[in-house]
Amino acid sequence: MTTKDDNNPSGHDAGRAGLQDLLQVFHGVNEALFVHDSKGGILELNERAMRMFGVDRNRALDLDFGRDFFAPHAPMRKLSRLCSRIDAGGNLLFSSTARIPGEGRQFSVEVYMKKIAWRGREAVLTTLRDITRHKEYESRLRIRRKQLEAILDAVPIATFVIDHEHKVVIWNKACEAFTGVLRDKTLGRAVDSRIFYPGPGRQVLADLVLEGNVEKMCTLYGDKNLAPCLYIPDAYEARDTLNIQGEARDIYFLAAPYQDVQGRVLGAIETIQDVSDRTRVERALKSSERRLREITSNIPGVVYQYYVQDRDTKMFTFISDGVRWMFGLDPYKVLEDQELFFQSMDEDIRATFLQALESGGESDELQEFIFSMPGGPDGEKVWIKNRALCRVREEDGAVVWNGVLTDITQEKRLEIMRSEVERIVRHDMKSPLIGIAGLGRHLLKEDLSEKQRNFVVTIYQSGIKLLRMLNNTMSLLRIEQGTYTLKEERVNLAEVFCSLHEELLPSAENKGVKLEYYLNGAAMTRSDSVETKGERILLESLFANLLHNALEASPTGESVQVVIKRSKDSCLVDIHNQGAVPANIRDRFFDRYVTHGKQYGTGLGTYSALLIARAHGGDITFTTSEEEGTHLFVTLPIPY
Repeated sequence: MTTKDDNNPSGHDAGRAGLQDLLQVFHGVNEALFVHDSKGGILELNERAMRMFGVDRNRALDLDFGRDFFAPHAPMRKLSRLCSRIDAGGNLLFSSTARIPGEGRQFSVEVYMKKIAWRGREAVLTTLRDITRHKEYESRLRIRRKQLEAILDAVPIATFVIDHEHKVVIWNKACEAFTGVLRDKTLGRAVDSRIFYPGPGRQVLADLVLEGNVEKMCTLYGDKNLAPCLYIPDAYEARDTLNIQGEARDIYFLAAPYQDVQGRVLGAIETIQDVSDRTRVERALKSSERRLREITSNIPGVVYQYYVQDRDTKMFTFISDGVRWMFGLDPYKVLEDQELFFQSMDEDIRATFLQALESGGESDELQEFIFSMPGGPDGEKVWIKNRALCRVREEDGAVVWNGVLTDITQEKRLEIMRSEVERIVRHDMKSPLIGIAGLGRHLLKEDLSEKQRNFVVTIYQSGIKLLRMLNNTMSLLRIEQGTYTLKEERVNLAEVFCSLHEELLPSAENKGVKLEYYLNGAAMTRSDSVETKGERILLESLFANLLHNALEASPTGESVQVVIKRSKDSCLVDIHNQGAVPANIRDRFFDRYVTHGKQYGTGLGTYSALLIARAHGGDITFTTSEEEGTHLFVTLPIPY
């Protein structure tokens, strides 16, 4: 190996080690942390803060925290006043507007400030959490609430909505006209049952549906044609003759709970209809059902209900708006003409789909099948999974399917790619490698000079090593899936890098790049011992990928340095080269298939290296700049 003197200390005292541990925790926090004084001078910041604001540590320490990292009118611009409001042991929590230093881009953050002692002086620890997406969600929620109110106001059916506290949150215009009670008299209060029923106050159907109190429903509505709604889960409907505004009316009312995406019940919605005019009510009911489904549907893909009465009576009774982006079809036109949906499929797929839907009987088990059809870019196949539940209606024996179609194209492509890679690796590469290793073993039996023998040994060992790596390709897949069990052993990193040095030396010499190795500040040799724990073949693959990338990125005439430092409970390997990671891939450096400027690059080297490091209980981070080049920091545990 090439050697080089280094003045770095070979160890640290206990206090230094403790501080390093604290700094490691500080930099590992997933929120931006700043340590600063009350005047805005920055004392320290973590890695997340550097990434959030696009600054390195040296630049950040020269900036003013309140002035440079926040918008001109943000509260943080009056930092000293804020800091004076924090009592000992107290804190401040508020929202503000941050900005990227030197740029105009701004974003919303949640600020948490707390006084601390930092290296013997009073300081302030400020945590920043990017809440831009949270603000967007709040804005969307307000817009959707307004849209919901506008939609329900447009519904010609008397409708009101209660929240989880049984208080009215929506009382639409039709409800005002129907009952003669203005919304101002109802909003924020429990529904006054005397609007509908004479006598003392009682719960209405929406209240009981919200509570899920079926027993009480039966008591109050058992003689009023109470029945579960067939097409809305957990909803109930009833009919009664009520005196509304001094007029006896035959009323149909339906109450249903509404839920968030996690399935938590947030309230209930109730519609009230005068069924004296059957035609008007049927049209209005269809409109109400459609809108209610659109409002409450948060399921990705295409949600549908398919109705089969007999051979000639079969149709979609509901299909969600997801049919637009999955099949490019208007859902309302599909409801009018189901052939628009089925004609987009091949005949065999159409037959399979229809057979599955039309031949079903009632079952509590989901029926699933997968089919493919053209529809992707350049006519590529789109893979779709159908999952549906069948119910048989008692009143007419019709078969009703409630199902969802989900696009699983990405999953299928990954599955196909993995199968293809495995086939290539195992079939197309294994046989010639066996031949190379076998020829090397045969040559070792010949009368060779010492130099020739060393060359042949390297060829033989490299061939065997690659064969072992090929046999472990499925290990990486299992690591990615989280199902791999590590076979731990003690691994001497000095031996690993010595072995890799022999393999990489021809490439390094060909490019004019030096390979240098250091352990605790001194040149590392094969006789050194620096142990970690894990699987040697996987660790060799990890460092081979990183060293190979470093050699390719290094400018000619420079050196690639490997510096190993041991601490109390971990081993840090710093692989440094003078090349900088291109700016357009820095944020995606460890993502799969990300590569730059390599004719035969796959973009899997850093991705698989990170998988292996984390499988060993370690991690990989990096820093890069045009001035300092690139440092890859690999942290691995050491045996106890």
